[in-house]
Amino acid sequence: MITTLVVDDAGSVRRSLRLLLDTTPDIRVAGEASNGVDAVRLARALRPDVVLMDLRMPGGGGLDAIAALSGPGVERPVPVLVFTTFHLDEYIYGAFERGAVGYLLKKNPGDIPAAVRAAVNASALQSPAVRERLIAEYARSSGPAGAAPADSIAGLLTDRELEVVAALAEGLSNKLIAARLNLGENTVKWHIGNMLDKTGTRDRTQLAIWAYQHGLNP
Repeated sequence: MITTLVVDDAGSVRRSLRLLLDTTPDIRVAGEASNGVDAVRLARALRPDVVLMDLRMPGGGGLDAIAALSGPGVERPVPVLVFTTFHLDEYIYGAFERGAVGYLLKKNPGDIPAAVRAAVNASALQSPAVRERLIAEYARSSGPAGAAPADSIAGLLTDRELEVVAALAEGLSNKLIAARLNLGENTVKWHIGNMLDKTGTRDRTQLAIWAYQHGLNP
C-alpha cells in the first residue's frame, strides 16, 4: 500500500484528493497539511511514500517545503509530487531544482494515481504541458551532454529501445511502459540503462530530451 501526505491550503481540495486516493486500491492518505511548515513536520513524523504538494499557501509555501523534504543534502528524502494550478516557468523550474519528482496541474486530477505510483518508482511524471515546456527549455538552454549526432541514430538503438524511449518521452513510468509494451518492469529498466550508456545521457529526463532532439518523441 502506498501512503501519501496531501498538502493544500484549501480544505475542499484536500477532501477531493483524499476521496480520489482513498478509493484507489493501492493508495491511501496518511495525513493532511494546509501549509509547507506543517507539511515538513508531518512528513518527517509519518514518513509517507509520497507527498502531494501545492505550491502557494499561506503560512509556508511549497517550494521551501520541497527543499526541506527532498532537496540536496537531505538524508532521508521523501518524494514530493507537485499538484498545483500554477504552470509558470519560475514555479516549474523552482520545484525541480528543489527536488520535486513530478509536476501535475490541478486541471488533470485523473493523472494523480499514476503519478503517485511513478514517484514511488523514482520515475518522474508530469502533466503533458509541463513536460513539453521542461524538455523544450532544457533542450534549448543546455541539451544532454554527449548526445549522439542525428546522423548516427540509425542502428544506435534497437527497435525495442526505440519503443521504450518514445514511451519514456511521453512521461510514462517504468510500470506504465511495461504494461504498454507487454514487458517486465525490470526489462524496461534494463533497456533504459542501456540507452543511457549508448546516448551518453545521465538520467531519464536527459534521455527524454535526447529523444526530442533526435525526432524520436511521439
